[in-house]
Amino acid sequence: MKKILFLAVCFLMLVGNTYAQKGKQAIGFGLSYGTEIESVGLGLKYQYNITNPIRLEPSLNYFFENDNVSMLDVNLNFHYLFPVASKVKLYPLLGLTFSNWMFDLGDGFDIDVDGDHIHIDKDDDHHNECRVGVNIGGGADFVLTNNWIMNFELRYQLVSDFDQAVFNLGFAYRF
Repeated sequence: MKKILFLAVCFLMLVGNTYAQKGKQAIGFGLSYGTEIESVGLGLKYQYNITNPIRLEPSLNYFFENDNVSMLDVNLNFHYLFPVASKVKLYPLLGLTFSNWMFDLGDGFDIDVDGDHIHIDKDDDHHNECRVGVNIGGGADFVLTNNWIMNFELRYQLVSDFDQAVFNLGFAYRF
């Protein structure tokens, strides 16, 4: 039993050394697709490893106008990194989101949001809906070089009346 415990501790120490290093930072960009807005977005992100496996990632995404609707999305996510190969890490994520949905209405417009019918007068050309919600999801980091990583991420945003899945392909420069 002691040998098994010793081997398990050695394995955990080995795996712990392959995590991103505490204090490591990265800045990056990404291309996203939101399922509710049905639009492509561009984003910026900053990553900071609080501890070896725990990473903080604030990000900002802008989804381009589709059917007179665009969106600005601000996120604060936490990742827990699990190395699965020498250059691959998987992570679950949990975080907060603030989304600002911008409606360019032109001549007036009817919106059906989860069964609720909203009519906005033509006198009001622009309408914003701001919501706070929760992100849940996961992703994978792939090391390209010593300083560059690529990641694929899927998160689901639980936001009142505006729930959506967001697919993201991103790149980041580590320093």
